[in-house]
Amino acid sequence: MTVAKGQKFCGQHEPISKPNEKEMGNKSAERVPCPLDPKHTVYAFKLNKHLKICNARPMKNENYIKIGLHNGSDDEEEGATGRNVKLNELTCDYVKTLTKKINEIYRKYIKDTIRNVFREHKLLQEELAKPEYGATSLKHLKQTAALLGCLQEYNLLLPQTCFVEFGAGKGQVSYWIAQAIKHFKQCSVILVDKASHRHKKDNKVEDRDTVTRIRADIANLDLSWVPHRSESVVGVSKHLCGAATDMTLRCIVAGNQPPKETNRKLCRTKGILIALCCHHRCDWKTFVGKSFLKEHGITPKDFTVMTKMVSWAVCGTGMSRERRKEVQTADESDDSVENSSDDDEDTVKMSRKEKEEIGIRCKRILDYARIVYLRQNHYDASLINYVSRDVTLENVCIVAVHESNKSISI
Repeated sequence: MTVAKGQKFCGQHEPISKPNEKEMGNKSAERVPCPLDPKHTVYAFKLNKHLKICNARPMKNENYIKIGLHNGSDDEEEGATGRNVKLNELTCDYVKTLTKKINEIYRKYIKDTIRNVFREHKLLQEELAKPEYGATSLKHLKQTAALLGCLQEYNLLLPQTCFVEFGAGKGQVSYWIAQAIKHFKQCSVILVDKASHRHKKDNKVEDRDTVTRIRADIANLDLSWVPHRSESVVGVSKHLCGAATDMTLRCIVAGNQPPKETNRKLCRTKGILIALCCHHRCDWKTFVGKSFLKEHGITPKDFTVMTKMVSWAVCGTGMSRERRKEVQTADESDDSVENSSDDDEDTVKMSRKEKEEIGIRCKRILDYARIVYLRQNHYDASLINYVSRDVTLENVCIVAVHESNKSISI
């Protein structure tokens, strides 16, 4: 929400206040804490309406909700080690040792293995050509077009398929998938998101029977109980943050298991396409690639440090706003900026370029550990660049096809 002129807070987070003299006696003008979540407030006269739409309201007791199903559990205590570590407090020896591990793993498993698969689905060509889109809107539309192009490239955009978008947000990807499959038989789109968004794009799909939105936390979602038209499922997501990616992979793998109940059919996810981002929000407890990391000497503390180092890949100059202003005012040369770009430079002893490369390598190692997890669970999986880095710095996605689809090769 935007902040009104002359105000310090937006309407939702405006502090609890008493009515002014003009409003005195009108108790409905007061702002009161929301009973579901006291972190935000609401006008008293709007309280009843607000409780019906508040994102903090309890979810319905649906069969597909199983609390904590994909939260992870193994090595939970280990993961707490180093959770609050700060990069500028690390010793040079520790950083040097960890950097050596990172470089060795990257060179052995990842270097020169990530292909460019730049495909824009023809369905969005006309939309992309519209002049009214700003830079940000066009950037997201290009990524959506590329993801649909990848679905087509890997033969996943087929009839008799249920497409499940995890972390759907406003549903732009699902909307365009629905347009691509509207002439297919027995196809449907399911959007999963824990929040209720305004201005949802999926509301514009003409055939409402093909689209279902589920309000659920991925951590609690039992995919095998989700109602859908087809036994064949494709999981997709655009920029699924950190731990949510791992919960999604757990959700998919768990959903592939034969159901114990006789009244349920097997729900197999035949394909996965997830655009990755926000590795700094990965969590040891939920992370699916722990076994790979531990096999290569990465400890829980190392993992936590790596989830902080990943920011080096996308943080630009690495300088704070104040420091950038100082540099601009002083009109310093590029060389001097390079030598004084980070507050923790004296401890870490790396140039900005070296930090950026280490940050990228940390991201790809975490992603590769996820690939190993998928391969262990009967998927042919790999990492690809689905758009160029000038579209988004988070331009890598996981593409995976279940081994039962032997006709498709990654």
